Order: sequence, then structure tokens, then C-alpha cells
Amino acid sequence: MVSFEAEDPTSSPDKPITVAEVEPLVKDFASRWKAAIELMHKDVITSFSNFLCGMEILRAALTQLLLYYTRLSDCIKRIVGGSALNKDLVSISSIMYEIRKYSRTF
Repeated sequence: MVSFEAEDPTSSPDKPITVAEVEPLVKDFASRWKAAIELMHKDVITSFSNFLCGMEILRAALTQLLLYYTRLSDCIKRIVGGSALNKDLVSISSIMYEIRKYSRTF
């Protein structure tokens, strides 16, 4: 019998995650996030004939991005030496600003 357990975010893995493991992810996100959001916006504008529906989908996708990035930021704070990545972390307020900017309707 196989049992499936939900992942417990408070439990610690056998091998702790290191700054070196997450640093490439953090730096990659920091270098590409704005362009990716702009590209998503352009795709919505050109792909959806119903502008309001498309913007609602974009808003939902960007909100999910913000939730995942907030979760990542919180996890990095718990990594020993994680504060070394603070200079590379995008601020939550910056992401929220871009979400508001691209979520405006007319």
C-alpha cells in the first residue's frame, strides 16, 4: 500500500537547502520578471477578443505569481545565510506595482 502525505512546509528536509542552490533561481527571476510580465500582457492583448476576460486571466496569473514569489522569499529567509540574497530579491511591492500597472483597464 502506498500512502501519500501532503508536503508540510514547516518540516525540514533531510538535507537543508543552501544559498548556493537557490541563488541561480533568485538571480534568474530578478533579471527576467519584468519582461515576462510585459510579454504576458502583450499575449493577452493579442490572444483574447474579450479584453475584460483576458485581463481577468492575466490578473489571476500575476496574483498566483506573487503568491509563489512571496512563498519563495519567506523560504529564503529561513535558509542559513539567506540574507546574502536580499540584494537580489525583487521586492513584493515592485511586483505588486507591475501587477497594478498591467491590470488597468482603459
